[in-house]
Amino acid sequence: MKKSKKISTRLLKNFLKRYFVNSLYPYYLFLKTFKNFKKKTNAPKQYIKFSDNLDKINQNEFKQTSQNNEDGIIEHIFNIVPNNMHFVEIGFGYYEFNSMYLIKKGWNGKLIDIDNDEVIALKKNLLHYYPNSRVTVINTKISKDNINELTIEKSQNNWIDFFSLDIDSNDYWVLKSLDLSKVSVLCCEYNHWLGRERKLTIQYNEDFKFKDNGVWGASLLALTELLKSKEFSLIAVESSGTNAFYINNKYKDKFKILSPLKSFKTVGRFYNEKEKKSIFENVKQSKLIVDLN
Repeated sequence: MKKSKKISTRLLKNFLKRYFVNSLYPYYLFLKTFKNFKKKTNAPKQYIKFSDNLDKINQNEFKQTSQNNEDGIIEHIFNIVPNNMHFVEIGFGYYEFNSMYLIKKGWNGKLIDIDNDEVIALKKNLLHYYPNSRVTVINTKISKDNINELTIEKSQNNWIDFFSLDIDSNDYWVLKSLDLSKVSVLCCEYNHWLGRERKLTIQYNEDFKFKDNGVWGASLLALTELLKSKEFSLIAVESSGTNAFYINNKYKDKFKILSPLKSFKTVGRFYNEKEKKSIFENVKQSKLIVDLN
């Protein structure tokens, strides 16, 4: 959530958060966000593709409430895969995340994020605009030690149709610990700055703080090889080079299985050449990156 440039607004926010965190503060965040939430979640679909290296499944892409074009891929997958309309998503913005499109279609599930303001804003907006939705929103930090307890063991559903992970940090290690035996579809953000040909990830660090310097998460190859060992196959790499989709091998015959080397895509539109060069150099010199080969 963007910070206000007005000093008076920041002072008011800090005052309410300090003295009225459980009473007035949630209403303050709702008043600050409800118009934007309605506008963003009801935006027209956008069909712009962000790469020339497209697979057939990328033809289904569109964006409405996801960060990029994940909405279209999600819709396409669940037009094929049978489901009970249940999701779990970790890491979100209050108006922009993968499962918002599913919530609008009546899905139920669980949302988890470390940012308390994002959690409060989403809770209030879901209650206002989707009062009949059965969605639990939790403010907590995910680790490799608590991932199964929070998402699998405490779930009221025996099966998770859609699981989305985007924590910009220990994604590989969290996935390594995650029990995926009762998950149909997994969406996970990969770090394109780590390249296509090596299995790389950051060292596990529960205190990791994200910086847009290329040193976070894991490479597409590392994630794909890990998930292969858990009986999941790569079926889509969204054209912006942000998220990859994996299918439980129970349903693999319904999709074309992709190569992480051939279907790899990069994020280019947000950075100029100088910025790209700086980030790649930072990745090259970083001592926080582990080679899993």
